[in-house]
Amino acid sequence: MTQFSLFGAAAVEPSLDDLGGVLLAGGHWVRRGPDARLSTVVADRWRADALAAEFGERDVLGADAVVPAAEHGWSVRTGFTPALAPHARAWSRGANEGPPAGYALSAGGLRLWVVATGRADEVGFLLGTPRPDTPLHQAAGAQLARLGVAAASISVRGRCGWRVTGARRLRRLGELVGAAPAPALQWPVLG
Repeated sequence: MTQFSLFGAAAVEPSLDDLGGVLLAGGHWVRRGPDARLSTVVADRWRADALAAEFGERDVLGADAVVPAAEHGWSVRTGFTPALAPHARAWSRGANEGPPAGYALSAGGLRLWVVATGRADEVGFLLGTPRPDTPLHQAAGAQLARLGVAAASISVRGRCGWRVTGARRLRRLGELVGAAPAPALQWPVLG
């Protein structure tokens, strides 16, 4: 029997604040007039489909919900909506994106980050970020530690992010993110 955390993604209502997990994984805001849209490219079709479903749960999927092939994977995006404009403003730093002051990654946000980039390796579970040694990368690591999932920063062969190791931390990660979306190929397993 699997027991998830009372503070995990399965125990709380989906929120637009959860979209921060997609931004930590490399998502970007696009603005059009008073509206904004969140878009990202993920490596696998199952990831794009799972993110589209998560966007739908937050009522921001949009009418043109397609998952087109992209140069390095699959593109997924929300619809343009004024509901996302305050979030886009809060995360924007000129041409760059970064977490707003006082940002706290939610369990739902961690789940979206795992959907977007999470993968197991021979020693733990990796959560990708766009570039090492940036404020966004550092904030991502601090948020993992805040959630009780302290991780090591990695940058190997063009990939960077945070590696979670140790049975207790991996179990905590699994509790926080909840059950895998079908047909997830890479997901934290409870110990």
